[in-house]
Amino acid sequence: MLQRTYDKVNALFEKSNGYLSTRELLENKITTIQIRSMLDDGKIEKISHGHYWSLMSGKKKPKNYKMIEACMTNPRAVICSLSACYYHGLIKKEPEKLYVATARTDRGGMKLTFPVSRHYFSLLSFDEDVENVKTDWGNIKVYGVDRSVCDCIRLEKEIGHDQVELVVENYKKYKKQKMDHLLDYADRMRFGKIAREYLGQSQ
Repeated sequence: MLQRTYDKVNALFEKSNGYLSTRELLENKITTIQIRSMLDDGKIEKISHGHYWSLMSGKKKPKNYKMIEACMTNPRAVICSLSACYYHGLIKKEPEKLYVATARTDRGGMKLTFPVSRHYFSLLSFDEDVENVKTDWGNIKVYGVDRSVCDCIRLEKEIGHDQVELVVENYKKYKKQKMDHLLDYADRMRFGKIAREYLGQSQ
């Protein structure tokens, strides 16, 4: 592939802060053969179906790149439970898996280069407490802290008792907590008793 083509592609990636979609590359007259050549040459990295990260500049990915790439791959997805608690600062260590919520009717792909734990929510609860966060690399959808703690309790079997206890203890110290809101959500999701036991709240 000609150097001027690499220079052109590099400039396109730089303009978009390192990420581009197949559609954007094709719109700029970069062919699928050229895309494949750049993948083979280690110039770009495929992060999911139809999305790429540039390796030409040597720049590191943004801090929350997993969340960014998940929401880029499926714009309807929402970062949830343990990953959302990490985003809100309730835990310091990033979970090994990215916890993502989608509506039960959503069959959009979520095949990424890192482990993902996908959870399907009913349409009645899916859009509740979603925060839209704008970044230089795209938007992130993440559930609010109260709901995220509650979802961690609900997913205890997968997350682990000790990890959920850590989340809950840190939530109790969280200055912006809304305990009543959390318990109301837990009651509607039919695990209010378990949530109260974790949080030390009487009925």
